[in-house]
Amino acid sequence: MPAPIRPASLRGSAAIAAAVVAVGLVPLAGTTASAAPPGGEPVTIASGLDNPRQLSIGPGNRLYVAEAGSTAACDAIPGVDPAFAWCGLTGAVTEVRDGQQRRVVTGVPTLSFGGDAIGASDVVVRGRTISLLIGGMSGAASARDDLGGDYGLFGTLRSGRLGSAPLDAADLGLVADLNAFEVAENPDGSEAPDSNAVGMATAGAGWAVADAGGNTVVGVDRGGLEALAVLPAGAPVPNPFGPGLIPPEAVPTDVAVGPDGALYVSQLTGFPFPEGGSSIWRIGADGQVSTYATGLTTVTSLAWRDGALYAVQLDDADFFDGADGSLRRVTPGGSDHAVVVDGLEAPYGLAIRGHSAFVTVGSTSTGGGSVLQIDLR
Repeated sequence: MPAPIRPASLRGSAAIAAAVVAVGLVPLAGTTASAAPPGGEPVTIASGLDNPRQLSIGPGNRLYVAEAGSTAACDAIPGVDPAFAWCGLTGAVTEVRDGQQRRVVTGVPTLSFGGDAIGASDVVVRGRTISLLIGGMSGAASARDDLGGDYGLFGTLRSGRLGSAPLDAADLGLVADLNAFEVAENPDGSEAPDSNAVGMATAGAGWAVADAGGNTVVGVDRGGLEALAVLPAGAPVPNPFGPGLIPPEAVPTDVAVGPDGALYVSQLTGFPFPEGGSSIWRIGADGQVSTYATGLTTVTSLAWRDGALYAVQLDDADFFDGADGSLRRVTPGGSDHAVVVDGLEAPYGLAIRGHSAFVTVGSTSTGGGSVLQIDLR
């Protein structure tokens, strides 16, 4: 499944939409690493982002944010489902450091699917090496190679070395082609290949990647790619727009390595995105898949802190009526999960360091996305 589809009235609705951040350093008043007061309201530490998705913490407490890109000007793609449109090389990675932000990767391709952005989806920085996951073309996965050119960046994991000047996405080296793996293997056995890799975690010497389109967690290492797990579809639920029942697809969204070394995988679920229908799955070293928690709704990101798992819910209730999401502390084995902060507009990515959680919000907004710092004490 592609990036979550929001009601048209919510796209680009954030009040800070005019504060578009240009490439280079932009001072942000009052946004230091200790900006969030203990137990206080969330503090905005970055703004003007284009459809921000996952984020991570790198060396020197720098934050790195994957921006899926702008959908302000998009063109139809010949021979592809008309729901898709080409939006140019508008995606990026933004670094947030000491109250300033700059784009350290630019030129990432962006698609629109039903008005929502597909592009840069997750980022990890270790030392000076940056690894960037770029979402796939979902149901148009088989058409990617025929389109050629910049379309070849979709559905790949790439890496490069950070420097003083922004990197161009086309200059990042290929680590893994998730789109090609899905087209060749189609692990969940769907009628047609469907790939949209949206979250990842380092796992040993490689990566574990959540492919939301393929309903698969894919392992990446020097030996190649393999399906670590195919997550099951949910129990059938009523179709909100017509008769009959629909079994929501799994739609994994993020991976976090737990204190026990197992992989923990968040789940958005597919249409009709039933309230309470999302689970968190555990994949053990033996490959066994089990349920860690249930009763969540449209989960997009996970992070651990002191043995506790935290999760972002994109929307807490009716997915079609609003964009009020939350940060939750997950109850293992349970379905009642403590609210840390709610009333967040389309939250998506999560990273935690010390007492602070960092959450991207406005994730379906061109120019209106931001990062919040939330005190967990």
